Amino acid sequence: MSLPFDGPPLDPTSPEARQWVRDELARGYQTEPTPWERFVEWLRDLLSSGPVSSALPSWVVPVVVALVLALVALLLLRLVRPEARTSRTTRGPGAVDDEGLTATDYRRRAAAALDRGSWDDALLDGYRALAATAVERALLTPLPGRTAHEVAVALRPLFPDHGARLVEAADAFDAVRYGHVPAVERAARAVLAVDAELLRTRPQPVGVTA
Repeated sequence: MSLPFDGPPLDPTSPEARQWVRDELARGYQTEPTPWERFVEWLRDLLSSGPVSSALPSWVVPVVVALVLALVALLLLRLVRPEARTSRTTRGPGAVDDEGLTATDYRRRAAAALDRGSWDDALLDGYRALAATAVERALLTPLPGRTAHEVAVALRPLFPDHGARLVEAADAFDAVRYGHVPAVERAARAVLAVDAELLRTRPQPVGVTA
């Protein structure tokens, strides 16, 4: 608190001290307005200027502010909700086993798709059967969201003679499922053949692969 004049220490009387305090408090203390206060003030100035300002009732500014807040909240919600859905799902966008069926179910669907000439479905379900079989045989641990190439990389040490064909099958799966490349009969049958061969092959004893 600054005194009315500079000089040596003073010993004011009680009335003088009270007056000095009143004078100091009367000056007030100004603080910088917050961004929200600046926005409200700008909006108020915007609505109060122009020829139609006199016709606007007093409740217009609060209503406009509420509408702006609702719009901002809606935009934030639209941005956050897809990310929240992605974090809640147990299977990522690149997951092989995105339906959670058994290997037998996938293999049955693949055979039916092959009979009707649906090469895409036959290839996809054939690779899903391959991945599901590996989990059922305890060669892979259950891992929701595992991709086709993760399956191939994990199984290659267990089936070294089929490593290259596993990678080719994974490439074919991704091309059809995510690249939207139509499958051909030869590619579909090749994936089903790899699945059948692995089913008959004893894996190398290198331990369980995660």
